[in-house]
Amino acid sequence: MEFNYIAMLAGFLLMTFLLYKEVRRANQARLLWRILANIVAVGCFVLLIVPIRYETHLKQNPDEIILLTEGTNLDSVANLKGKKYTLPSVDLKNTKATTIADLSYFLKSNPNIRKLNVYGYGLTAAELENLKGYQISFHPSANPTGIIAANWPAKLKTSEPLQVQGMYQNTTKETVKLLLKGLGKAVDSVNIEANANKSFSFKTTPKQTGKAVYQLLALQKNDTLAKEAVPVQVGNQASMKVLILASFPDFEYKFLKNWLYENQYPLAFRSQISKNKYASDFLNMDSINLSQINALSLKKFDILIIDEEELAAISPGERSSINIAVNNGMGLLIRVTDSKALTRLSGKSNRFEIPPLKGKTLNLMLAEDHFKFNPLPLEQGLFLKTNQNEQSVITDASGKTLVNSSISGYGKILTSSISSTYNWILSGEKTDYAAYWSKLLANAARKRNDMLTVNIIPQFPVVNQKTRIITDLSVAGKLPILKVDDVQLNPRQNMELPFQWDALYWPKKTGWIDLQVNQNIEPIYIYKKTDWQALKNQQNLNDTHQFIKNLGTAVNNTQLKDVVIEEEISIWWFFTGFLLAAAFLWYESRILAV
Repeated sequence: MEFNYIAMLAGFLLMTFLLYKEVRRANQARLLWRILANIVAVGCFVLLIVPIRYETHLKQNPDEIILLTEGTNLDSVANLKGKKYTLPSVDLKNTKATTIADLSYFLKSNPNIRKLNVYGYGLTAAELENLKGYQISFHPSANPTGIIAANWPAKLKTSEPLQVQGMYQNTTKETVKLLLKGLGKAVDSVNIEANANKSFSFKTTPKQTGKAVYQLLALQKNDTLAKEAVPVQVGNQASMKVLILASFPDFEYKFLKNWLYENQYPLAFRSQISKNKYASDFLNMDSINLSQINALSLKKFDILIIDEEELAAISPGERSSINIAVNNGMGLLIRVTDSKALTRLSGKSNRFEIPPLKGKTLNLMLAEDHFKFNPLPLEQGLFLKTNQNEQSVITDASGKTLVNSSISGYGKILTSSISSTYNWILSGEKTDYAAYWSKLLANAARKRNDMLTVNIIPQFPVVNQKTRIITDLSVAGKLPILKVDDVQLNPRQNMELPFQWDALYWPKKTGWIDLQVNQNIEPIYIYKKTDWQALKNQQNLNDTHQFIKNLGTAVNNTQLKDVVIEEEISIWWFFTGFLLAAAFLWYESRILAV
């Protein structure tokens, strides 16, 4: 403010001096015009430094705000009236928008705000959770071009293939070449036609062990549209020990037994051939006595797979031993084929039947990360009801649960109503079969001291972004030591899952970092902010659309009010006036005064 006064005082003194010189000039022709030109020139020059602001009245709803997110079309919001806001993660250049450090805190600090006009690709699922109870008006940007879905195993065993699957969305008028590159050479590629969405699946077997970063490249002629990192860890991991108790050796068990054997899982398989008579196979392990199932024999296994008929046929003492083993940490997977439970242990999950559609395939999806399998040739009619103590593991395309999980002591019980996953193998989809059973075994298996499970939220952590690290430990109740590159973290225990801990961390660098959990070291990959941008944008679009759909069509009855807005006169008007006045003075003194 003091500078403005100084500028105005200096302008007044300059104008007084110029007017004095004009009055004292010998040639008095066009004196009035020259005086006016001097006043305009000096006045406009001062106003270039000291802006003029004025108040205007606008009819709008004071309970609304404009929120600009990533992908906002700046031309479409340039003429919007009202104050604009944006988030720290959004980079919108040449836009006068106020940055909100924390959206949740901002809304709680301004309780009068009840509606948000969101522009761009929308908000993340975590940000949307804070908007329940608000009215949202979404103005989405066009779908992004790039990889909008991707999935690959973060950890592999030696000789295990790496499969990278996903979806590419090409909104351009040119063909895009998608290329998987690893260790300096191209592994596989596929062409994405113009204006098309296309699934891709690349497969390779890493030749090295340890940490590696593959790359997904999107090429269009001589341009590189995207260069996405695909971090992978390859190492020797001990396979979990599996026990299968079958009422009869059907095709599902036959194919599962072969797959477990080929993938080096220690397996004990027992099937009933008549009453109290069994046939046993032992693959990748020494034989043991399975004629009577007891707590001692179950201690040797990480997971038990059993069908409900066999669970009902065994003795009450054997069922009690299984229940005790699960409470002590062993995983249990129960295959069910009937709508009525046959045992108390398998009766925890409610079930319902619908008439299966003839000739219709089953589209399965991992409930946790929304990974979609290829269609399973199976007419499915039996589904599971998931209550508050259970979690969906596998669902169909409409969200009905087919595999769920519940906690029992230190162990997990999985219930599956899918009877014939071997149809994937018969139809040539071996990768989907392997991914399905790998997920189920990893979800249910016993937590061992030499096995550490780490989950990272978000899926693609970046520098200076809040990252949640979730660890599952084999020993519940003991406070773990969590460090990231020698930075001590403060873990929190999950009250419902006592073996699970989480901590928050803000990464400081990209690339591999080391997470220390007690005496174990777990590498974590930190991405660049520009990595997987199309996927994040598409996910935000989908999440925001779904969130608004779930909110319903709430009506905002708030009346428009007269709101006072402060505007500023553009300096280009004063710059133009200064140029015209200065040009007249120059022309009059050089041309007309001769």
